Amino acid sequence: MKYGIIGAVMPLIMDGVTYKYFENSGVRVTSEFKKKVKKEYKAMVARTPGLAKGNSLEKNLYIGCYLLAFHKAYPDIVTESCFEGLMKTLCDEMVKRGKEDDSAISEKSIREKEELAKKSQTSKYEMDWVSTFKRGEDGNSYEFTYTKCGLCELGRREGCFQLIKYLCKTDYISYDLGGAKLIRDHTIANGDGYCDFKVYRKDKR
Repeated sequence: MKYGIIGAVMPLIMDGVTYKYFENSGVRVTSEFKKKVKKEYKAMVARTPGLAKGNSLEKNLYIGCYLLAFHKAYPDIVTESCFEGLMKTLCDEMVKRGKEDDSAISEKSIREKEELAKKSQTSKYEMDWVSTFKRGEDGNSYEFTYTKCGLCELGRREGCFQLIKYLCKTDYISYDLGGAKLIRDHTIANGDGYCDFKVYRKDKR
């Protein structure tokens, strides 16, 4: 992928929370520490194949590269346990900063997911998410199933697939803030063959 605007903005958005977490965890965050992480992040972005222009999920790959760069740069410091703690901190921050709306259950959002699922069936992009989509008959729910996950592919490419399952936890918060309840029994990151998303409007269930 190109580093570009998204690549440059991601650290600006996330550095404050992530480095505060490391400092609170007893990690000595020096300028050299930050430089090594940023170098790894840029290198990972550069070696990660991109998605189709306009694919809304490409941002997720940048987030994945940003977070995995800490482990790749300092595997002895940013262990799996440390990474899990980082993701918990980021989830807490999402809740703290977030404002609830209907973005997860709006007709616009549903149509976008429906269209993305159709396109994914013929996608030739190595890192793409592949999914199927189904609207609920009640008009207040929908389901989609991923049979391929771009973040899982990234984890495999970078040799740290075991960390991806912690990124999945942010989905529950995103849907909750978007006015929906997410139920998910399977995830590729946990070793299942697919990820099943069952989404319900919160005020109708």
